[in-house]
Amino acid sequence: MKVIKAEEMGFCIGVKRAFSMVENVRANYQGRKLYVYGDLAHNQSVMDRVASYGFDTVYHASDVEPGSVVLVRAHGISDSERKELEARGSEIIDATCPLVLKNQDLMRSSELDVILFGIKGHSETVAVEGAARRKYYVVQDVSDLAEVPNDRKYRVIVQTTFETRRYEMLLEELDRRGILYIVSNSICMASERRRASIRAMKGLVPYIYVIGDPRSANSNALVKEAFDNGIGSSLVESADDIRVEDIRGYETIGVSAGSSTPDDVIDKAVRRLEEI
Repeated sequence: MKVIKAEEMGFCIGVKRAFSMVENVRANYQGRKLYVYGDLAHNQSVMDRVASYGFDTVYHASDVEPGSVVLVRAHGISDSERKELEARGSEIIDATCPLVLKNQDLMRSSELDVILFGIKGHSETVAVEGAARRKYYVVQDVSDLAEVPNDRKYRVIVQTTFETRRYEMLLEELDRRGILYIVSNSICMASERRRASIRAMKGLVPYIYVIGDPRSANSNALVKEAFDNGIGSSLVESADDIRVEDIRGYETIGVSAGSSTPDDVIDKAVRRLEEI
């Protein structure tokens, strides 16, 4: 089977940076107890590698041994979690994506109440919420705007992997409702380029496999992008999840991958498809 790979896919700069920091900590802190606070990235193969390097993954500061080395996940953590780690004498190695740090700084320093465009419950959204100093509203869909009072001006902050079209639609709705705002758009261009690469495959392939973890917001967004452009698609974690019945009768298949998917996982999936 012929495979056409998306022009942009796989590890983004933020995840590459975080994984590089894992390797540096592994090399430079031998003999110390090592933790990653939260999933380093939303990909099980990445987390398995982190565990193989001797890191324990924890989700609560109370689970960290005092005086240990703690690497903060790419999605960041709340201010209160950071303070609790510091209180336990942890040496913190911060692998938070710089764009997420920017959003946390904006949330922390805002002199206006905040509208946060983001996926509710996503670890990045929660980390940015955890830097709030003023009233804020998490807006994922238009329906959430019903809770936003139209009696003040807001700062709009945007989750880094938020869909551009949804972002633009929500801004249009703010305008329609007469809600005043200043926008700080931190959408990651790597995520947007990956979605653009999906759109560029329209007419070239009838079906696209997106390689990524089901927890990955940007991987799921790529599947949605394919469907929105009339291309069949499904999300698989690895080559083992590819089902021949999904693509029976096709001569050409597209492949993309989320920003936390390692190259070797992508390569194995491509080889599997080429063998069909």
